[in-house]
Amino acid sequence: MSVGDSFNRIVILSDTHLGKPSGGAGSAEALRPLWEGADRLIINGDIAEVNDAALRADAARQVLRIEQMCEEDGVELTLLSGNHDPLITDRRSLELFDGEVYLTHGDALHPAISPWTGHRGRLRFLNERTHDALGPDERASTQGHLAAAQYASHFTWDEMTRHPEAPRARGPRRLVELAVKAGRVLWYWYTLPRSASRFAKRYAPACRFFIFGHIHRAGVWHLGGRVVINTGAYGFPFKPHAVVIQHGELTVWPIVDAPSTGTYALGAKPIAGFELAKTSRYAA
Repeated sequence: MSVGDSFNRIVILSDTHLGKPSGGAGSAEALRPLWEGADRLIINGDIAEVNDAALRADAARQVLRIEQMCEEDGVELTLLSGNHDPLITDRRSLELFDGEVYLTHGDALHPAISPWTGHRGRLRFLNERTHDALGPDERASTQGHLAAAQYASHFTWDEMTRHPEAPRARGPRRLVELAVKAGRVLWYWYTLPRSASRFAKRYAPACRFFIFGHIHRAGVWHLGGRVVINTGAYGFPFKPHAVVIQHGELTVWPIVDAPSTGTYALGAKPIAGFELAKTSRYAA
């Protein structure tokens, strides 16, 4: 058996946001059917709200529960950090099959990290300051770029805990704020897949498949000679996807509710499928 065959079925998820009262996946148990039959589960950032002081306790319990269930099921769990769980692990990206498949959460694709939010200016400032503090070699590296966004997210959450945002506006002003934010979201839903393609060209040029989350818009795009895949989220707009790699094929599946059990399941058929190169080998 080659190193490339060491995992028979890999499942990739992201943005489960466990611990979030609404807009997340709900519970670790609800996710368990998604990795049934797999021997590796990868969660590509924002597994849980561990950086939100108000939600941290339950979020941490949910992470521990996923770890426990994966151990019970004989599934190797790999976590990548995102902007809601920036210090849950120092692993910020992952290459599979000699770099043919590249994963990162997506928070490093834009200098403001979450440019649709009200604290985008602070995020950009902290990201740039952190990046400038790195040594010359680190600044030019993939890991340095990813680490700057990681620590900018962490520092921003810390500031938000110590200095809560002012109360939201009411009435017509609030409607204007929501309309402006909706416009930003739509704009970055449109532009960030292209940013992902440019990121891949610069930092992961060998990849054919670039997988990210973060923007909560699931989709599959053919950009810059590679396939860009976003796995969506369990909150708005409620279209999470899973990537499954098995028998030399990468497939993208819709995730659907199973109301009778209160869990999630893969849909009836994949929305996209691609063959991996026959010479690929697995690399962690």
